[in-house]
Amino acid sequence: MTAPRGALRLLRAIGRRLSGWDETAFTLVEVLVAMVILVVGLLSLLTMLDTAERASATTRAREGATNLARQILEDARTIPYAQIIPTSIENQLRAMNGLADASPTTGWQIERRGFLYTVTAEECAIDNPKDGLAQTHGSTFCAGQEEWKERDTIDTEPEDLKRITAKVSWTFQKHTDTVEQVSTLTAAGQAIGLIASQLELTSPFTSTEPVIGPAYALTRALTFSVSFPEGTSAIDWSLEGSKQEEIEVSSKATSASFSWTIDDEAEKIYVSDGTYQVSAQAVDSTGVIGPPISISVRLIRGTPAAPSELEGGFNTVYTNGLEATEVAELQWKANSERNVIGYRVYGPAKELICPESLETLSTTTTCTDFHLLKEKPSERMYSVVALYRNATEEVKESEPAEITIKRTESIAPNPPSNLVATKNVDGSLTLTWDAPTSGEAPFYRIYRGSKEYASRYAVTLASECKVESTSTVCSFTDTAAEGVHEYWVTAASIHLVESKFAGPVSG
Repeated sequence: MTAPRGALRLLRAIGRRLSGWDETAFTLVEVLVAMVILVVGLLSLLTMLDTAERASATTRAREGATNLARQILEDARTIPYAQIIPTSIENQLRAMNGLADASPTTGWQIERRGFLYTVTAEECAIDNPKDGLAQTHGSTFCAGQEEWKERDTIDTEPEDLKRITAKVSWTFQKHTDTVEQVSTLTAAGQAIGLIASQLELTSPFTSTEPVIGPAYALTRALTFSVSFPEGTSAIDWSLEGSKQEEIEVSSKATSASFSWTIDDEAEKIYVSDGTYQVSAQAVDSTGVIGPPISISVRLIRGTPAAPSELEGGFNTVYTNGLEATEVAELQWKANSERNVIGYRVYGPAKELICPESLETLSTTTTCTDFHLLKEKPSERMYSVVALYRNATEEVKESEPAEITIKRTESIAPNPPSNLVATKNVDGSLTLTWDAPTSGEAPFYRIYRGSKEYASRYAVTLASECKVESTSTVCSFTDTAAEGVHEYWVTAASIHLVESKFAGPVSG
């Protein structure tokens, strides 16, 4: 920016006179004129600077408003499509990072670049006529929708698109401006479904991680509550992933309750103790089911039952290079209670037989007692207990199941016969054998690699054998028979006593 030319000439003249080479004297008029011209020039310069600053601030304010409107539309795209509804769109956006309300006054205000913006976000639905039209469009549809006519196809799901409008206003030097941006969304690529939230147990007490302990042993049902956005038409609740029922809700509702019956003698319902997953999902008016929300419920109202179907007997097995060793073998049925975390087997003097230590948790339903040495008792008593954790996470035992095994009952059945190994095209190997003609053998043991106890490989039940004209044929297929292996088969009695070996065969 330069001063007027007259002022410059006057300044140069003043300079020459002050330097001494121009002896002409100044007149008072010349000095006054010079000062006026200089002041006018400076005022013009300041006015231009102020105008430029105001223009720059206005530009910054508009850029900030534009960027904010774009951010609102981009963040709106992260909301599940079915959850974008007029009554909740602003509240959902306000909860997002960077879009929080910056003022306690009425309305939605956000501060950016030193400016306070007033924001509004609106949503409305669009009925695309390509797939027909709704006979009427409600208040949730955008204005100016094409009206249905008799010749048109009726569209039962008319919300084909959703339009979001973001308006950002600001005031600068008593002048208010507004930026408006619009985005149209489709269901394509969106997370479908309304999102349920805040699932919790509300009765017999309130908790998000409920433990139903012995104090609630008489509780017959558990009641849960779940929250969801407006526009939800129903709630689906599930137990362990299995749908239980659908609960209808009004379109304006934002929460609902449902119950799970855990004990009903009349209906013959008794839910076993254990840990269960309870889930809930919101369903919108079009039937679209949203993602599930889940909580874990622990039932520990009582003690697990003693293990059932306990069987056992004295048996001879091979160890340490086919050294014959007499053992006592036990077997029982796994408990049905879901909170059982393992089993323990005790001997006649309450010594621990299985597993090796109290710190070990084993869910194996068999036990082999190698501590008989050479005493060869005529009978021996064992007890088996189920393990569970109480409300304080301590490992506790159930009542014991007891058995006394007797040598007089430990009689081996006859061995299998006609053992044959056949290599299959797919690389597997099938063993076939004839069941013994006499002697009860409820199952057969398959050994691979050797006859040692540690080489027990699989079990085949007698119920799986096929009765043919002259014999009962049993089989087992080894699907992991890579390379060449030797196999043996024994028949086992109801007391777990094994016959002599059939085999070896290889393939």
